[in-house]
Amino acid sequence: MGVAMERDGDERVRPEEELAALDRRFADELRAEQAAYEELAATDRLRRRDLGDVALELVHRGDKVAVTIGAATYAGVLVHAAGDLACLRTAVADVDLNLSAGPLLRVVETVRSGGSPSRRGARSFKARLREHEALSSSVELGGAALPDGLRARVAAVATDHVLALDPAGATWIVPLVGLAYVAASRG
Repeated sequence: MGVAMERDGDERVRPEEELAALDRRFADELRAEQAAYEELAATDRLRRRDLGDVALELVHRGDKVAVTIGAATYAGVLVHAAGDLACLRTAVADVDLNLSAGPLLRVVETVRSGGSPSRRGARSFKARLREHEALSSSVELGGAALPDGLRARVAAVATDHVLALDPAGATWIVPLVGLAYVAASRG
């Protein structure tokens, strides 16, 4: 049997009730403090990511994204990401993105299931360019140096530039720093 304690005049409180109320208040404060720490930790994780980390996360989630590079916008699903490379599959083309060129990524649809596990593929944008060189197929090159895009064949990938041959036979020397994407038509 608990002993009643007098508080502020006639009001009587049992010690176990007061202790239970203190326990609830302490638990509420502890939950609020834990939530604040979890929010800080989540913010810290976001601050440490780079664009390659974001692209890889989008590959795993399978979200539909829109990628804007200058005046061009491509929409699809990221299917591969490594280093400064992200590969976007659209309805009509496979677009290899140079993340160092600063493309704008926007999630247009979050999917509940899907995505892709990490897979083998080029480890950098330059390595992917070398794959295009080996295939010797026609692609569209675009970016700051080529705002309207250039339909050409990648003839050689050099240290800091790409040698491209257009259908008319002209040789283009495109600096890698100005090259934001390579799009290869599918089908």
